[in-house]
Amino acid sequence: MTELPTPLEALLGYSTLLAMWGALLLHWFFPIPREFNPLSLWRQVATAIAEKVNHADDPPSQQRLAGGLSLAIMWLTLATLLIALQQIVWVPWLFDLLLLWLSLSWKPLTDTVLELEATLLRQDKPGARTLLAKSINRDTQSLSPVGIAKAGCETLLMGYSRGLIGILFWYAIGGGIAAFLYTLIVQLARCWPTRRGDYAQFGLATSVFLSVVDAVPARLFALLIAMGHRFEPSVTAIREQGRSWSANGAGWILAASGAKFQLALGGPAIYDDEKISRPRIGGEIAPSPLHLALLNQQLRQKALLWILTQSFLMWFAHGLL
Repeated sequence: MTELPTPLEALLGYSTLLAMWGALLLHWFFPIPREFNPLSLWRQVATAIAEKVNHADDPPSQQRLAGGLSLAIMWLTLATLLIALQQIVWVPWLFDLLLLWLSLSWKPLTDTVLELEATLLRQDKPGARTLLAKSINRDTQSLSPVGIAKAGCETLLMGYSRGLIGILFWYAIGGGIAAFLYTLIVQLARCWPTRRGDYAQFGLATSVFLSVVDAVPARLFALLIAMGHRFEPSVTAIREQGRSWSANGAGWILAASGAKFQLALGGPAIYDDEKISRPRIGGEIAPSPLHLALLNQQLRQKALLWILTQSFLMWFAHGLL
């Protein structure tokens, strides 16, 4: 007669799911500060490599080749090390939990956005610009309060998408290693942004790679955002505006959110003292500090729905195996 597993044994059978919830709780209560996260070393290495091999006087094709080789060497090297390390760890679920905890980054961003809202309400423009500059790559010193609020909304949207949703999606696909490797690509794209002239060619391979790995989770999250009130205008905006923004899912997310909350997003932005033309996207209402709080609340609800749905699907898939 087959013995039934104890409750503890049954619970441990869902170790992958437990690791996910453990990492989420750890990140919520004990988020790793940006300066102490091991990913800061990854960003430093990426910057140092770019300084060595990315030369403005090189032909564009050589810059693209240097960027592609730098991406391959850095990313594949760490991927190989993580896969090798996975073979010798004693507690696989704890390894997954640790990698997922290191990957998540949305909680500090939401705290920063709430602080940004309070700073704008105090009409402290210099303080708001300085605070925003810590989270985005573009210049903030000339931004008006409306521009600060708009940039804050865009940063919050992409922070949820790439600091939580994309990570959880790839965790479900390939465990902690896949989630961590996704985060590494996001970090490289931030270190080598193609909107800045000195990385326009060098960062192209990383940008394309990010578009590939971000395509499915970002689009699914955009559709989740669109659900409910103003669903049809949001879907219409995705279809008409989303593709004009970029090849990855960022356009879908900004279009869906802008149409749903009728916020005017996108438009010109300044990178290294140069104004870059970006398509206008979303609605007609100029973002304000109150929209930061509203958007944060709505995104938190959508993120919780994603987490619960993914948890059910992971539990169901485990039961089938």
